[in-house]
Amino acid sequence: MLVCNLPDCISYSKMNMKTLYLSACIALTVLLTACPETHVADDFGSAAVTLKTAEWEGLWHPAEHDDEVFIFRIRDAEKGLLELQEVSPKDKAKKPEFFTLALRETGAKAESKLLFAILKDSAKTENGTLHLLRRSDHNAFLLWAINQDAVTAALKSGELQGTSKPDKDGPHHTLATDPANYPKLLDPKFWKWTEPSVMVRSKRPR
Repeated sequence: MLVCNLPDCISYSKMNMKTLYLSACIALTVLLTACPETHVADDFGSAAVTLKTAEWEGLWHPAEHDDEVFIFRIRDAEKGLLELQEVSPKDKAKKPEFFTLALRETGAKAESKLLFAILKDSAKTENGTLHLLRRSDHNAFLLWAINQDAVTAALKSGELQGTSKPDKDGPHHTLATDPANYPKLLDPKFWKWTEPSVMVRSKRPR
């Protein structure tokens, strides 16, 4: 079954964590602004993840970029909604940016620890961009960007339900909030699973 493939790939990647950390060059801000994009509505996924303060709130940064720190706060625990605040913008003339991260169940078995992660710029009202997240422990998690070419092909063939809009930077997709989409998206072809962004809890004081 397709659902089993991605966790198997992740188990293999855990055995090669050093390689994963060295390849974690995709900062959170890059994931948020990448083009083309795949968007989903806030209710995409089988259910919201109930958040716990001890597990999520605090300072986080990409493993290879400890100067790109974000403050994580829980905005709505029952809706699985986190607020992310940029601590030190690279452009000192700009104000820190705010984002939201909504964590949603994929419908897969609990032991897979896989979640859909919907990232949004707090200043914008449109749908968020879809990513895949896996918690390794309370001090680290992996975040994968979606494979846009695979999504394009799946929408054209009817394997995934949704729409696609042409854009100068590449097609922008919107996946339907359809339970049939969720298990299909656990096929590893839909994710850049060898290139995760590894987020770790910062030891810096607030």
